[in-house]
Amino acid sequence: MAGLQTIVDYSNGMNINRRKTVGIQYARNEIPRVSQTPTRNPWHFTLDLPSNFRYSDARALLEQLDTLDRITPQVITFGNRAGMEWIFRYQGAMSTPQINGIAVQTYVGDQLVLTGLPAVASGTVLFAQNDLIQIGTHTFPCTSTTQVTRGVGGTVTVTTSRPNIITASVTGDGITVGNDCEFYMFCPNMPTYKLIVGGQKYSGNTLINNAYIEWSDSFELYEYVGTA
Repeated sequence: MAGLQTIVDYSNGMNINRRKTVGIQYARNEIPRVSQTPTRNPWHFTLDLPSNFRYSDARALLEQLDTLDRITPQVITFGNRAGMEWIFRYQGAMSTPQINGIAVQTYVGDQLVLTGLPAVASGTVLFAQNDLIQIGTHTFPCTSTTQVTRGVGGTVTVTTSRPNIITASVTGDGITVGNDCEFYMFCPNMPTYKLIVGGQKYSGNTLINNAYIEWSDSFELYEYVGTA
């Protein structure tokens, strides 16, 4: 992967926003009235990059970002680079083969019913709060809002952080969890870059770089959910 994935991999600061869109009005007696705008509740990441990228080392990245511009989405993951996997680390107790054996039975509203459960003790935690879950190959992860244990039945129900926004049938699909989940993001502000003198680099006697890159802004990555 390249482009936005590189931005994720080398970011040195990240803000996560998946709050719902709400409006608040205050009556004359200061009683608030809250209304919620219907939304697919997309993820929004704000990523900061260090200003120590040499221009000569980042020319391919710059071309990729200029090609994407502010409209083209790209798949990203937070398990691509060692040292970042802790951000969405899976917290449950299932092994990879056990996770791979799980399938979706139904997904209606925010209720995700899973089958194919592992033969483990009833108190085993399958999903902890904030564990990421991705359905099949659909790049629209959600989180588990509660702790889910194995229980004794043939299925478990996970209450997800947003309703099912996938228009295709997901019955029988497998799941991916934790930092292996993928997001479909675009960067509507796509910062520009400025070359700052420094970072001198030679190849033999030939100067191939004398500039660092300074970004005009943070990278605002929004989840693209228009084709869910």
